[in-house]
Amino acid sequence: MQIATPRRDLYTAADALFKSSILIKDEKEETELYWIQKKVKKNKGEGSVTLTWSDDVVRYISQLQSRFTSYKLRNIAQLQSTHSIRLYELLAKFADTGLRVISLDEFKAALGISDKYAQYKILNRDVIKPSVEELNKRSDLVIRYNSVKRGRNVVAIEFEFRHDSQLKMDI
Repeated sequence: MQIATPRRDLYTAADALFKSSILIKDEKEETELYWIQKKVKKNKGEGSVTLTWSDDVVRYISQLQSRFTSYKLRNIAQLQSTHSIRLYELLAKFADTGLRVISLDEFKAALGISDKYAQYKILNRDVIKPSVEELNKRSDLVIRYNSVKRGRNVVAIEFEFRHDSQLKMDI
């Protein structure tokens, strides 16, 4: 029986990465890229490896950066609710307009609560209102929201918000 050492595990993982690829699909084509451009250099005696990422993977990862919403961590550092943090992220995507209308289904899916809160009244009481109150109190956002109805049913939520340059803090 052979016992694996951390160094051997590292070398095995590096070799596996060299043989690995990723598949990128879009509407028009499917492209397979290899992660590593050339064989992994094993730095003997150091227990380390040197990897050379393929140029295509580096370009792909660089393009991904533009698809994400960024914000300053200090703007959410005081938040205690995961729902508040996720709502902040949902609104940050629309910082330029200060308006976000989101369907109830999309809102619940984004917060990971699709299978909960069948009644809007309870969703509003337990999730939306406390999250908006916490964001107004502890973040750089000032938020107002309204329910959007179709007939008697609420189908979406409209958030109006603006950035407040004065960061709020609990005293």
